[in-house]
Amino acid sequence: MKTAPAILAAAAAALTLWAPAFPSFAQHGHSHGAGHGGASTAGRELLVDGLRIAFHVMGNAEHRKMLREMKLPDNVEPESTHNITVTLADAATKKPLTGASVGMKVVDPRGGEQIRPLSYNEGLQGYEGFFRLPEKGTYEFLVVVRIGEERKTAGIAWERQ
Repeated sequence: MKTAPAILAAAAAALTLWAPAFPSFAQHGHSHGAGHGGASTAGRELLVDGLRIAFHVMGNAEHRKMLREMKLPDNVEPESTHNITVTLADAATKKPLTGASVGMKVVDPRGGEQIRPLSYNEGLQGYEGFFRLPEKGTYEFLVVVRIGEERKTAGIAWERQ
């Protein structure tokens, strides 16, 4: 498993190359709600240059159940196993950031990679994507957040039991 500085360096190097290709997503001016923050999600929050970046991981069956309870459309992608939602907020004001462009790279325990843009989900108040995380082991989640011309990168290691 890589250390946090190595993960961040990898995020900066790898994500900088493909981040410009992501279009900005629609902006939504909503207050921050529960989103994916329930007890059933695996979550982790980081502070990067004044921006709170929270990662929430949920298996698709549980995600579908949550969507039904919130009366949101079922948007689970076929062939995926998990939903990863990233929420962004200004650290000082705690105001959610909804007008960013967010890309994610997932590295599986064997070194395989999945790279895709995350789309803003108004109901979850976060940027989400669906990924295949089929095997047990340590995964790396790397994100690049573009806010205008500014880029911020972050990464975490996540253990699938």
